[in-house]
Amino acid sequence: MNSWWAKHGVGLSTTKGLTITIMLMGSLTIIGLIGLDRFVNVYNSQASIQTIMDLEQEISQMGVQYREARPEDLQTNLEQAGQQLIQDFPHLTQWAQKLQEQGERITLQMHYQILKPEPAPSAIQGITIIPLELHLSSREKRGGYREFLQFLQALEKSGPRIDIQEITVKGDGEKATHFTVGLTTWMKTHDSVEL
Repeated sequence: MNSWWAKHGVGLSTTKGLTITIMLMGSLTIIGLIGLDRFVNVYNSQASIQTIMDLEQEISQMGVQYREARPEDLQTNLEQAGQQLIQDFPHLTQWAQKLQEQGERITLQMHYQILKPEPAPSAIQGITIIPLELHLSSREKRGGYREFLQFLQALEKSGPRIDIQEITVKGDGEKATHFTVGLTTWMKTHDSVEL
């Protein structure tokens, strides 16, 4: 092997220098890899510590929310939600008759119609969504738009949970005389409820 080095003009001292350089580079590479491994471990440890700190903060926030939630009020809240449901069809009829009376007090005639819902499962267990249409007409010659707005306010405060879907206003071009309100109300589900 020395003869190859000698043929190419490389002396023994150059060979030793080259060997030392290669060994030094190999040592530095090994030290660099060990250092990189330790850096990765430190980085992973810091990421784990940050994750733990984030989890501790979330747990602390959940504790605050739990203390503020007042679980002792749950029964009262459930009872209040139950009061916003139509109990059955006789209750629905009573509610609609009260609406008719309120309409008459403000010179609006009202008729209601229960619509057959599309066959679709209710999103909330124990609730049946009942679609209705209210047909109102004004007995005033000047129209009844102002009275209709009063009726809508009374409707919203009438008790049960309702969702107004559509409002149609008709008139003669000068005054509004006929109003249709499409809405849904929530009824407790009974095994025999079917429209």
